[in-house]
Amino acid sequence: MDELAIIDIGPLLVGDRSAHARVDAAIGDAIERCGGFVVCGYPHSDMVDQWATTMLRFYDLTDHAKRSVAARITEPQGEVVYRGYRSSLFPGEWAYNEMFDIGPGEPFPAPPVPGMEVFAERNIWPEPEPCAGWQAAMESFYALMHEVGTAVMLAAGRWAGFDDADLLARFSTGNSTLRLLNYPVRPEGFPVDPAIEFVDGRPVSAIRHTDVAGVSLLWQRQPGLQAEAPDGTWRDVPLVDNAISVHLGTVLQVMTHGRVRATPHRVVDHGVHRQSVAFFAEPGLGSSLAPLADTVDPDLTLTYGWHLQKKYHRSRGYEALVPEPVLPG
Repeated sequence: MDELAIIDIGPLLVGDRSAHARVDAAIGDAIERCGGFVVCGYPHSDMVDQWATTMLRFYDLTDHAKRSVAARITEPQGEVVYRGYRSSLFPGEWAYNEMFDIGPGEPFPAPPVPGMEVFAERNIWPEPEPCAGWQAAMESFYALMHEVGTAVMLAAGRWAGFDDADLLARFSTGNSTLRLLNYPVRPEGFPVDPAIEFVDGRPVSAIRHTDVAGVSLLWQRQPGLQAEAPDGTWRDVPLVDNAISVHLGTVLQVMTHGRVRATPHRVVDHGVHRQSVAFFAEPGLGSSLAPLADTVDPDLTLTYGWHLQKKYHRSRGYEALVPEPVLPG
């Protein structure tokens, strides 16, 4: 199976604007041929593996410690709804995993829609931290991925014919998400959905999906992540040092009139304990989801926050935690 293209995006972040067109074209070519791609060459890229390894020490914590920072869907008495720890280690879930989420240190406030404030929650941190330097690694990784995600998204937008300012206006107040993912080996005899997909004899542990984001940046410790090209071909995300793969999101697809196509991806279970890190670049909760260059309607029902609240309200287990959005007054 082919692997994704690897693109040096250094010129996008070090001020060499004369090279932007070359990198933009390489990104556009990868989007058209492969759907996604892997990035390298950006400042501090040599720290990615070290920071990710430190961050994933979260899963060395006891179950009690993890539940002390759990979202209410996992721990009904928890402090948070949208951030924190969640577990899906039981039958019937679409992925057998657990996760821990943070957002920016100072989240941007939500529009005045009852219930939308949960998407502007402050971070919750385990005490004591899993290891020395853990929270610092989380915050450093978040800042780096925010910079990389913005640069890549703007490059994809320029390739599609849009100005940087148009996208920046939508994403400058976004409460983007950093997520630590843990996929334990399923216990022997654990119920398996009879409809589960198999790839070369291996079950799929996270089914084909696209992310509701501008772009997703994914790091993996073990193999398994695959991206689908526009022609339906699946490509492995290569395991190379400090590799971050880029998967375009449905929000960017909508905003660019479908020119930048969202990247379907999945995780194939290789029968080993698997861990990964994801960063989702999200627009502001009050940002319009109308295509760029269209007349922007100030109607709150057309914003990212409205869409997010609708999505969560309709998700199993969140019906009572996230109310259906209703216009104020």
